[in-house]
This record gives sequence, structure tokens and C-alpha cells, in this order.
Amino acid sequence: MRLNNILKFSALSILPVLLTACDDVKPDDRYIDCGEIKVERAVLLEDFTGQQCLNCPQAHKTIKELEAQYGEDKVIAVSIHCGEFGYSKTKTNFSKGNVGLMTEEGNAILETYGINSFPMGSINMGSPLTFPLWATAVREALSVASDVDIDLTVGYTPASDNPDTGTINISAGIMSGSARTAEIQFWVIEDGIVAIQKDGNNYVYDYVHDGVFRGQVLSGVKGESIALAKGIEFNKEASIETRWNEQEHWVPENLSIVAFVSDGSGVLQVTKVPVISKDDSGEAEEGKE
Repeated sequence: MRLNNILKFSALSILPVLLTACDDVKPDDRYIDCGEIKVERAVLLEDFTGQQCLNCPQAHKTIKELEAQYGEDKVIAVSIHCGEFGYSKTKTNFSKGNVGLMTEEGNAILETYGINSFPMGSINMGSPLTFPLWATAVREALSVASDVDIDLTVGYTPASDNPDTGTINISAGIMSGSARTAEIQFWVIEDGIVAIQKDGNNYVYDYVHDGVFRGQVLSGVKGESIALAKGIEFNKEASIETRWNEQEHWVPENLSIVAFVSDGSGVLQVTKVPVISKDDSGEAEEGKE
């Protein structure tokens, strides 16, 4: 049986902004609503987080507020578990209810920023920011137009010999308003992961983690180099096997693919498509073209 959803999203991205670092922030300072703006694109928000980070749940709340204000298709947040506050997937023991979300790939992304204070975030690969600054940075980035566009198609084929695994097939068409050299990357993220999380001085054992970075599809932190010509579509296809082992249980219905194009200035465009779409009844759609 083949589950195949073809969802085509166009999204635009952001330029880097601001610089600061801090770990101890008042909850009431995390979010400021500055009114309506004209949204010109989508933004990539890399949330550097960890299950043992006491202030990270406050950053997660900020993400939810931004998604509610602008839409999850405009604020594309990826929670990258990494660093000294991360809980490695190698410590996972499903029989005991232990689930680690930190990956080697996530730590490699962290190293490119040199972050040593959590929670921190980057808007379109800009300088790291403390979460009270995310709202302003996201707002500014959303209002800046881009001449790059991604048409993303995602399909899923379950394995015939194992119902818990399958192949995610990805196809992206990239259009650019100017000739440029850039890089493209695909990330797998997952919602609805129930795992321990420190919140202040307490541990929440049934914390629900959303937008969790699970892995990258192309080699290299930023992916593969591509040459874009003005007005001519560049096509990139890739695939990745889902993981169901002693360290990771990927649930296909909760997975999405995040695709982004970047260059030295930051993310030029980003979009997100679920691996398996759902109809209005909440049931997974099959064979939708």
C-alpha cells in the first residue's frame, strides 16, 4: 500500500537579525504583540533547546504564540535538542519511559553558531537571540520580501515488511528572481513526542514536544550547493528512511519535511509540508494527487 500526498507550498524567507545572549528571563517579558504587518514570506526559527533546560518551556510558549499570530506556515519553528542541556537519544529506554531527543546532527548545527547559553534561537540563520527578542525579529523578517520560491512535494511509502517504517520521498522545485549560488537542505521534524522536560525546578514527565528536529536528509549542515538561474526552475529530489529502533520511534503521521534554501546572507526561503496529510475528518489521506 502506498500513502502519497502531494502538497505544494510556496514560502519565502528572512534575513539575519540582532545579537544577544541570556538564560534567565522573566516569563512576562517573552512576547510583545506589536500589531498587524504585511506578511511577505515565511521564516525559519531554529530553537536551540534541551530536555534539561529549565527555561526552555518558556521559549516553547513563545513559539506557540508566534505560530498562533502568524500561522505555522509562516513561522516554521524547529526545536533542535543539543548541547549540555540535551538528553541524548542514546539514553532512550522505551520500556522505562525514557526518551532522549538530542542527536549528533543537532549538535553539529549548534556548533556552527557557537551557542553556550540556552534557550537561544536563530531567525533565518541570523545571530543567536534570547527568546524575548524572537517576536520582534520574526515580525521584522516576515515583512521583507524574497525573490526565491520553493514548490515542495512530499510522499510516503510504508515498508512492505515492517508497518512501523517507510520511505519519505521529497521533490522540490526552486525558482529564483536572480542568478545565484545557494544551498538546499531538507529536515525531518516531528510533533507530539511525549518525553521528559525540565520546567523551572520541576520535571514534567509527560511533556509534549513539537517541531522536534529528527534528522537531515542531505549531507552537510546547510545541505548541498546548487546553482540557481534567473527564472528557471531548479529541481532537487531526495529520500530518507524513517527510523524505528531502540533509540528513536518516528511516527509518520506526526512527521513533516522542512525545506530551506540559504546562502551567505541567511535563509532565502523556507517551507514545511507534512509527510502524511489529513482530511477534515483527521484521517490520513491515501493516493491524493
